[in-house]
Amino acid sequence: MLKNSNFKKAKIINRIILFIFFIILSRYFFVQVLSKQEFINSASKNKYTNVQSIPPRGIIYDRNGKVIVSNRNTFSIKIYPNHYNESFNINLFYDIIYNAQKRSILNVEKSKFKDLVLRHRENSIRRYKPITIINFIDFKTKALLSEHKNDFPGLIFSINPSRFYQDSLNLSHVLGYLRPVPQDSVYVGSYYAINDIIGIDGIEKFYEKQLRGKKGKESHIINTYGKDLGVDKKKSIPYVPGDDLFLTIDYDLQIFIEKLLSNHKGSIICMNPLNGEILAMASAPDFSLSQFIGPLKYDTWKAWNKQKRLVNRSTAGTYHPGSLYKLVTSIMFLDKQMITKEEKVYCDGKFELEDQSNPDKPKIFRCWKKEGHGNVNLHDAIVQSCNVYFYDKILKNQEQNKYIIDELHNYALMLGLDKKVGIEIFEKKGRIPNSDWMELNYGKTWPKRGSMPNLSIGQGSNAITPLQAINLINIISMQGKVIQPTLILGNKTNISEIKISKYVWDEIQKAMFDVVNEELGTAYYLNDSKAIIRGKTGTAQTVSSSTNDYLLSWFGGYMELQDNLFSLIVLIEDTNSDTKSIAKILSKEIFNFIKRKIDNE
Repeated sequence: MLKNSNFKKAKIINRIILFIFFIILSRYFFVQVLSKQEFINSASKNKYTNVQSIPPRGIIYDRNGKVIVSNRNTFSIKIYPNHYNESFNINLFYDIIYNAQKRSILNVEKSKFKDLVLRHRENSIRRYKPITIINFIDFKTKALLSEHKNDFPGLIFSINPSRFYQDSLNLSHVLGYLRPVPQDSVYVGSYYAINDIIGIDGIEKFYEKQLRGKKGKESHIINTYGKDLGVDKKKSIPYVPGDDLFLTIDYDLQIFIEKLLSNHKGSIICMNPLNGEILAMASAPDFSLSQFIGPLKYDTWKAWNKQKRLVNRSTAGTYHPGSLYKLVTSIMFLDKQMITKEEKVYCDGKFELEDQSNPDKPKIFRCWKKEGHGNVNLHDAIVQSCNVYFYDKILKNQEQNKYIIDELHNYALMLGLDKKVGIEIFEKKGRIPNSDWMELNYGKTWPKRGSMPNLSIGQGSNAITPLQAINLINIISMQGKVIQPTLILGNKTNISEIKISKYVWDEIQKAMFDVVNEELGTAYYLNDSKAIIRGKTGTAQTVSSSTNDYLLSWFGGYMELQDNLFSLIVLIEDTNSDTKSIAKILSKEIFNFIKRKIDNE
């Protein structure tokens, strides 16, 4: 009985196994034979969508190979209009992004999303081109959206490299920022599509073509339900990364001067006059480049504009040069032999000029030193920055040449003022008036005699940029050799020469040496036993709506140290009578930093 029972059980099990095998075989036959054509037809309905792959921009390094700007991968979300349908869950889509990013960073408002996609879908050309909805999402946000991908027909992800900036370094005005290309931009249709990233300012703009690289093509497989099945690598074309750039900037020096300037408004530039390389350039207040990754809040943009944070004071800020300009006037005096270096002028703190319209009340032009400097020659006038000497000499020479304003303008032009220096980022040309400009702005009866004293000492309508100021210092340090400033390592810069006698340059350099090394020199504070420093101070008074005590503090000079040459310009805005020496104080700290850096190399 037991044997019969076991036999029956085995028989039943065998029948079950045979039945299961038959089912599997039948299913295999159905799939492979009967449904083969159905699968072929379904696969044939898959579409290929070509999406541009954006290359990473070139990396920007300092002169020593330290990374200043690199990239990190973020993602762009695009909608393919041809595969979009009404099942797209708009509310869920926007909720996921907002909760992940903690702020709205979409390029399209929720209320306009559907209309925008449908408008593109109705267009015979645009329906096949994906619309960028959002840039710069992280991997976490991408993963959250991918979990609900069936709710978003037509959705495509693409890698979108974004800039990554060093926390310790700003260099914002030099680097410049990036922004998405707007719909009405002239760039659309050339290389760029709407919402592509493009350099707007600084190095990023000037070298946009080199930095951007060359786009590739991702061929996405889209099934009949609008779902992205991934990228077909065989049909895709790889991108070409952007070219790297090496700046002339010294990373450590740049950080140092940015910290020095952080509590002030103004500009600091340090250069190598021997080759025109800019070692550091800072403008304050500055701004955070990281804020431009994604939409910049309107309130932030408004505040920055009010504070003029986006203005590069080093290249686009124009200021009265003050006593720095006495170097220009002195070069003209010597080169044109308008004075002899021995002749003196007595300074008692003021200079009186007869006013023909009011003879009983002469115009008073004052020296910065109320008690006066006594008898001074040109050398003394530069060293002690005596205003009265220049008032006297410019007016006496004007009696011989009524167009001395044009003569002075020509020398300023020759020395790099009233024109752009030719750097790789945006700059202004400044303004040095000539007779035509004065007549245009003040009429043919402009007060020639009353204007010249102020113009000769860098006041009046004179305006220069800090970049022009350091270029002037470089020219003097190189005795008339003009080397175009540059921010790019290895750039071939223009070189020319000003034909002025060596005697003139020697006299100016000697005076600038004594500015720093004589006890009566206005920059004696910078006296140094380990280095040779030459310079010129400047204080310019500017009209203010709130006070008449609105001053600009300047120092321009250069340091010789161990066969090295470093030029420096420091401009501080909004100083008062108590802090007008701030430019000298900061300059000393910078020179000391450079000395320490060289000692440690």
